[in-house]
Amino acid sequence: MVVCGHLCTAFVPWLHAPAHSATEAPHLFQLPFFRLAVGGRSAVAIFFLITGYVNSIGPIARSRSGNTEAALSGLARSTLARSGRLVLPTMVATLITWFLANINAYHMTKHVDSTWIRQGWHRQEPTLYKMFTSLVRAEVGTWTTGWDEYDGTQWTLQLFLEGSMMVYLTMLATVLIKPRARKLVFAVLYVYCWISGQGLSIGPLKSLNIITGMFLAELQNEYKDAATSMIPAPIPALMIIFGMFMSSYPQDAPERAAWSNHMCKFMHHFTPKDADVRRYWDSLGASTVLFGIFFSRNARKVLTSPVFNFLGRVSFPVYLMHNTLIKSVLTWMVYLPSAMNPPRNAKGEQMDLQRGSTMHIFIAVGIFYYILYRLASLWVQYIDPACGRVVNAFTKWATGDPPTHNGHAIGNGHAEKPVLLQ
Repeated sequence: MVVCGHLCTAFVPWLHAPAHSATEAPHLFQLPFFRLAVGGRSAVAIFFLITGYVNSIGPIARSRSGNTEAALSGLARSTLARSGRLVLPTMVATLITWFLANINAYHMTKHVDSTWIRQGWHRQEPTLYKMFTSLVRAEVGTWTTGWDEYDGTQWTLQLFLEGSMMVYLTMLATVLIKPRARKLVFAVLYVYCWISGQGLSIGPLKSLNIITGMFLAELQNEYKDAATSMIPAPIPALMIIFGMFMSSYPQDAPERAAWSNHMCKFMHHFTPKDADVRRYWDSLGASTVLFGIFFSRNARKVLTSPVFNFLGRVSFPVYLMHNTLIKSVLTWMVYLPSAMNPPRNAKGEQMDLQRGSTMHIFIAVGIFYYILYRLASLWVQYIDPACGRVVNAFTKWATGDPPTHNGHAIGNGHAEKPVLLQ
């Protein structure tokens, strides 16, 4: 969904609005539910929900069993290893896009008619000194300023790391208390983050979803598989549908359609002044969908199938690599015919390269997706285990413990999507 959202921004950004204007009928993919196929913002919220869930489910289980010593020991090790599990793969992804930029692989992006792709252009540095200083700046900036000049889509990773530390701190503070008291803590934190939600990192994007994920982990430890028989069958399905509707809130110009305009006005009554209500709807929608899945036996069965397990397993490398491939492989395929005969104006000056026909773009996007998921599969085969071995070796050195020999736990310390749904 994130990749689809960025492809939409690149080639059909008008789909992010609910209609071309207040007086025009909407396109099919501007309507609620359908627009989820081209909108990735709620999927980013799901990443944070899963981060809260996966990083807290183990400590909560040990706390509930009274094994506080194991809970604290696990928190200490997880906190130590978490940075490496996020930082190392991200460093590799940045290294790849840096290399491509400096062999001029992004040259075409500077001249295309897509504003979003053009904004991702990075020059080929003129000297080795500038090449390597820009690499260091990008590697460090991802985790300090939240900006990687070679890949702007990595801005969320700093928030993922902060969110993980928020989980560990909350677990440390609540490991000795009873489950019902911990639920009360989650409720207070949720309200606090809701009313503090002027910034992405404080409220609607990171904190609300992290806290909801922890609450879901509490429910999982309490009810386990019995959760699927607690609520009559239609209700989880209705929750999923309602959550998808809330997640359909448009990224741009909500006033152009009655349904989104009503949602905008409604949310403004309950959010801080100048808050980004889009992120609140994304959070509420994604959370409602996940709770519907949690209580639905059929949804769990579908989402733990081999196909969805594969999609979950490769989701992190897909996220890390998709922008690099959009700026290189996809751009080459879409704009190559125009690049072979660049358009010029009456003065003979080169104009922006023009994309191919709609069919041309669809074929290029299909090939792009195949390459992206093929490379992501290779990533989890080779890059993830290598990064895992480095993290494991460092943790062993720091704690004096023997290595675990499991190098696959990169994204959230576990196989994050399948774990959520099993």
